[in-house]
Amino acid sequence: MIKDSIEYLIKIATNPPYSNNLLAARQEYQKYAGGIFDDDKSYENQMALFLEWYIFDRIEPAHDQTVLELIINDGKGKTLDSLKNINVFISHIHGLFIIKKIKDHSIKAINLFDNEQYDVVEPSGKLYFSKNSIFEGRLLTYENSYYFTGNFCFHPEGSKKFIKSEIKKIFSLQKINVKELKLQNVKLKNENKKLNKTISLIEKLQEKIQKSNSEKKILTIKKDLSELGSIKEKHEENCSLLKQNINIFTHEKIIRESQSIQTRLMLKLSSMRLLLERSRNIEVKDIYKN
Repeated sequence: MIKDSIEYLIKIATNPPYSNNLLAARQEYQKYAGGIFDDDKSYENQMALFLEWYIFDRIEPAHDQTVLELIINDGKGKTLDSLKNINVFISHIHGLFIIKKIKDHSIKAINLFDNEQYDVVEPSGKLYFSKNSIFEGRLLTYENSYYFTGNFCFHPEGSKKFIKSEIKKIFSLQKINVKELKLQNVKLKNENKKLNKTISLIEKLQEKIQKSNSEKKILTIKKDLSELGSIKEKHEENCSLLKQNINIFTHEKIIRESQSIQTRLMLKLSSMRLLLERSRNIEVKDIYKN
């Protein structure tokens, strides 16, 4: 079962060397999600969410990787025991979901960050969820199906408007980054056209040399070839640089920054939910606000 794989992953991640930064990570987590206290009603759930964040989301500065990525790259993600194969967890989906349909053994949920709909295996769906409820959750793929990890942060009905407005801000920022990436890809496409055109000219001149019997003409063609060779090298250099910049931009802005912003929002919302849990006679709208 998938629970065995999750437990196996947690066991590895909470032992050295992967647990070396666990205490520092907890302080970092609590800075955004709020302090976790033993007498909180949701203490166990909050600790489970923290561990998930530590394993799946937190980037280790020294490696620019998550703990999950480090474990997998160290070759500990796959064993002979299929129940302990956690390599598939690299494609996890952490998001804010809204329930659209509840069936006997599954639910339909939409990730508000990208509006993708997922059919999730959830035998206890009718116990955990209600239609149109909004919650933070993490999807894992296992044997060609989606499963939630079982750790959630449910947000009250009155928080929807605020949550959706915060997600809209993220969409606006993502659009700017996507637009910039498109511009960089257009530049690369144009540079590739120039490179291919130069290569084509070089090939044609090389054919002319083979067919020519005139030493004078051959010398002239070789001179042209030398100039085109320099132009070709410049285009190749430009293409290489553009590809490198696109890869860096995609990694840092499209992937890492996007994930970071979404995660920060979920931590912020988690701290609001915790405040609501601890508070008395405070309306939801007075907590879920900037």
